[in-house]
Amino acid sequence: MMEVKTKEIEARIREVQSKIEQNIQLKEKAIQLRKILKDRNAQLQCDTQIRECQRYIDYFTEELRRLKVRESRASVNSNSNSEPPPDTPMILPNQPLVSSPTEPLDEPLDDDDKKYTNLGNYNICNDLLEADTPINKAKVSLKLHELEYKVDVEKKVQEGIRNLYQLLEQSTSAADRRRKTELHEKQLECQEKMTLLINAVKKYKDLYLGEDEEGKILDQFETRKFGLLPGARKPVTGKLQLKILEAHELAHAPTRLFRDPQTTVMVKIDGNIQFRTRPSKNDKWTDSFEMYVDKATEVELLIYDQSGDRTLPIGLLWLKISDISESLRKKKLETEQADPNWVPAEVAQQHGDDNASMIQHKNSTSKAKNASDNSISAWFDVEPIGRIFLEINFVRENVKRRPMDKLGRAGAVRERKGEVHEMNGHQFVARRFYHIMKCALCGDFMAKVTFQCEDCSLACHRKCYTQVVTRCKSRLTSKSAHDEDELKHHIPHRFESLTIILGANWCCHCGFMLPLGFRGAQKCTECGVVCHTKCAHFIPDFCGMTMEKANLMISEMKAANNRRRTFHEGSLQHGLDNHQRPLFSTPLFNTQPSQQQQQQHDNIHLQSSLSTSAVHKLNPLSSRPLSSVYDSNSFQAITHLFSSQASLGEKTSLPLRTPVQVNRKVGLDDFNLLAVLGKGNFGKVMLAEEKYTNELYAIKILKKRFVLDNDEVESTRSEKRIFLTANQERHPFLVNLHSTFQTETRIYYVMEYVSGGDLMLHIQREQFSEARAKFYACEVLLALEYFHKHGIIYRDLKLDNIMLCLDGHIKLADYGLCKENMWGNNTTNTFCGTPEFMAPEILLENRYGRAVDWWAFGVLLYEMLLGQSPFKGEDEDEIFDAVLEDNILYPINMSKSSVAICEALLERNPQRRLGGGKGDAQEVKNHPFFAGVNWDDMLAKRVPPPFIPTITGRADTSNFDEEFTREIPILTPVNAMLTSEEQQQFANFSYVANWAVGK
Repeated sequence: MMEVKTKEIEARIREVQSKIEQNIQLKEKAIQLRKILKDRNAQLQCDTQIRECQRYIDYFTEELRRLKVRESRASVNSNSNSEPPPDTPMILPNQPLVSSPTEPLDEPLDDDDKKYTNLGNYNICNDLLEADTPINKAKVSLKLHELEYKVDVEKKVQEGIRNLYQLLEQSTSAADRRRKTELHEKQLECQEKMTLLINAVKKYKDLYLGEDEEGKILDQFETRKFGLLPGARKPVTGKLQLKILEAHELAHAPTRLFRDPQTTVMVKIDGNIQFRTRPSKNDKWTDSFEMYVDKATEVELLIYDQSGDRTLPIGLLWLKISDISESLRKKKLETEQADPNWVPAEVAQQHGDDNASMIQHKNSTSKAKNASDNSISAWFDVEPIGRIFLEINFVRENVKRRPMDKLGRAGAVRERKGEVHEMNGHQFVARRFYHIMKCALCGDFMAKVTFQCEDCSLACHRKCYTQVVTRCKSRLTSKSAHDEDELKHHIPHRFESLTIILGANWCCHCGFMLPLGFRGAQKCTECGVVCHTKCAHFIPDFCGMTMEKANLMISEMKAANNRRRTFHEGSLQHGLDNHQRPLFSTPLFNTQPSQQQQQQHDNIHLQSSLSTSAVHKLNPLSSRPLSSVYDSNSFQAITHLFSSQASLGEKTSLPLRTPVQVNRKVGLDDFNLLAVLGKGNFGKVMLAEEKYTNELYAIKILKKRFVLDNDEVESTRSEKRIFLTANQERHPFLVNLHSTFQTETRIYYVMEYVSGGDLMLHIQREQFSEARAKFYACEVLLALEYFHKHGIIYRDLKLDNIMLCLDGHIKLADYGLCKENMWGNNTTNTFCGTPEFMAPEILLENRYGRAVDWWAFGVLLYEMLLGQSPFKGEDEDEIFDAVLEDNILYPINMSKSSVAICEALLERNPQRRLGGGKGDAQEVKNHPFFAGVNWDDMLAKRVPPPFIPTITGRADTSNFDEEFTREIPILTPVNAMLTSEEQQQFANFSYVANWAVGK
């Protein structure tokens, strides 16, 4: 294996040396040609070629250095492997049997090499697109990927123009003649633009050296940039400011064709022309452009020479507006973080002291500059050759700006699942993607709205999903009745792994573009279809046949089978009508309506008078339907038995019981509404007093119409089940449920009332000490551990959802975003949570598991220790970008154990994250930060709390937001009426806890 690796390195070294020699020869010939040229334009282009050759030589020389370093490492490893192995050391009890996943298997690259090979370490706009950045593998990879994509799109545009021109070719009207002239001009422009793109592709293909094992060029980068990240290429809204100043080294049109050329720059926003500069003879301008853009994606600059009526494109440049916005955000952040007392984790642990005093807030506004100082001023690469100097600024339009340097309340977000369109087992849901995809059925491009199967990720047009007749393989478990309709064309694909992807390719199943250099791809050697490795087993065995044709054939087969089946059933029915009669002319069971009503009435009386346990003790068959167990006589006998016991109990002296204890039923009339405690996305929470016991409870109230309109019926059921899980052991750090009930228009959760307010309120009043933060973290950890042991992930951990009791202990509240059945390695992919607390895998829309709670736990601990969020941003998109890319800074005097646990919890790779392994909560408990904690005492609430909240009276609401508490506690009228079918969706919602009735 080592010899093979050494030979590969030697072959690549020879290839790079050959490219260096070629460019040296080209440079020497250009120097010789420069001496004999007389034309000024030709001399300038020759000078440009000389400089380009030198840049290529420097690039290949750097690559040669890296390859020789790898060759020497490989030879050293080969020599060490040839020596006899040393004695196996004795493994100590606490010593791991395998290396840690965070430790590299090979000798790591130095910092320069890491940045040289990995796109993820670059700022796209500032580093890779600026002309001053030396050529490197990351830059070549990005450019080649973008150019191949542009070429593919331009081909589609040309094809569309040709098709439209053919339709108008026979027309003789004046309007159509004018349109044909416009189309002809557009076609010429596309051809000239295509020439530029092809030349640029050729240039970068010559520079592309493939991918090596150490580089892994696009794995991390493509996942972030071209995946499903809601903010990565999402259109943005705001004000774009652009100033075009100067261009150098452009490949101008030959003077024999353009006698006196002038150069103009055309600015396009998402393909629409928005601005043109004045013509210039010296490639200098002073033109400024400012425009409000609404959900825009890309700004493109087309540079062309013009002489009279003739124009010739000579250069292209395009920038993603989201990249511009992200670069400006990072530039602003670097300015605000220019504080030597705040450093990365590795530096903080070197200087930290476990006995350090309380950390002070960071003053992020001390070095802030004006917005005008944050614009980007730089030279940018023009393709295929040249560069242009631009000043760019973009000011986002924020619906609601957030404070950058202090904590504040933020509501949770949740992806709304749209209507599910079922087709042959596929569960199609309309989704919006912000990059071009290809339909798995017809092969055409898709933009924005796409229909995607939730199970197998098959993607197609809205118009095409009804034509998908191949069944969803993720739901096939056995032979079904539909197998007879399956196409008998079973020719499997011959898939082989693709090590390097050149050109623009899309997965033929999920429709996503396959990144350049992406490893997880397969290609059929027979028919040439390309797909992700993870999608290969979903692709039907239709090698040599397009999906469109296969689906057409299957649909024809289904129609023929249906016609045959209809004819056969008609024949059978005709025979029955002539030769047979029904076996029974009257029902087998003739029960009178009055008797049925009496039984139903007795059934309701029985269930409302007795506890479920009592019924089960008397009759183990009570869980079955009563109509199948009892006849009328036995039912009346059992009813008489219980009525006798009830009358006997009335004669004995029993303590006075409340209506809730007697009937096990709760309604709105049992409570007095006292105050409004808060409002959320789905309803409001009110303080209420039970009339009979004077106990205070918090009631969460949701409108049924809102629940139905937002498809949240199952969420309300799930929240109730999670409350019941918390009730099982009356967990001390979880809010427990008293009861649930409903009216015609609303549903109600009656919960424990925690009057101390939430931790967000208290941390805004005063910063927590490390001891206080650790105390709250311990109790939160135990609450999360309980949920995880019962297969539940919380997904909305934040200061707002942690309530402080009057005894100083906490309770976790609001189970609206919890997810059930998350045992072990189970995963889900719903996009939900509060932006600052959402783990990277949620933002990337990867499947995720319990580790997302430990990421949120790390953010929570950071906020409690430092009084601010680790991720800064003025809106959700900026926060999402910060979570994915920004370095987390810590005070230089922060204790080592605090820095260590935050760093371990805020690990972006969920497999390496603390708590992300099989040990789950136990891994977090074993961290040195929690050294000395007696977890049994903590669970039993025997550890004295560091802070006790105070209130002036039992109904005091001063620990809640005055914005809500000053409202009048009334329920607003609801005019919308629900149908009986809609009411049925809330059946069996009512519940009363055993502890609420003294059981």
